[in-house]
Amino acid sequence: LSTLAIPGSHDSFSYWVDEKSPVGPDQAIAIRRIAKIPLVKKLMKKWSITQNLTFKEQLDSGIRYFDLRVSSKPGEVGQEIYFIHGLFGTTVCDGLVEINNFLTHHPKEVIFLDFNHFYAMDMNHHMYLISKIEEIFGSKLCTKECVENVTLQSLWEKQQQRNKERIPKCGKPINK
Repeated sequence: LSTLAIPGSHDSFSYWVDEKSPVGPDQAIAIRRIAKIPLVKKLMKKWSITQNLTFKEQLDSGIRYFDLRVSSKPGEVGQEIYFIHGLFGTTVCDGLVEINNFLTHHPKEVIFLDFNHFYAMDMNHHMYLISKIEEIFGSKLCTKECVENVTLQSLWEKQQQRNKERIPKCGKPINK
């Protein structure tokens, strides 16, 4: 896989954000304060949305690498986690279910989910995220292997379609 060019999207989930939600913890305190002024969140929504396609539409268009930023909602009871880019988006579970549905219908596709920013998350939130990833994707998850050793053929043989952890965690980093 390290020799493949993988089409991806930036802030992949940001096709929809909720302007009625609080401003996310990924923003500076000054932004969170100014967002209390009427119309500021409408402006924030315009720069928070960096994609115009849902996960399914991105997948149908060939995207296979997803840049994912997640957060709990401060003050919200429970372990729910949301996609975030200035404002909160859909729940992570809803997005993962959408991706899993695609994988179910396309058994030879491989998807990379790069959870790379975590906000307002304690250990319980991280454990919840891991449990939801395992629950939703089940046996489709790849085991820990160095990226240099993973091939599409080996994934197809094991019927694994996405990486359980960011793949280049072992061995040398991928050259860009």
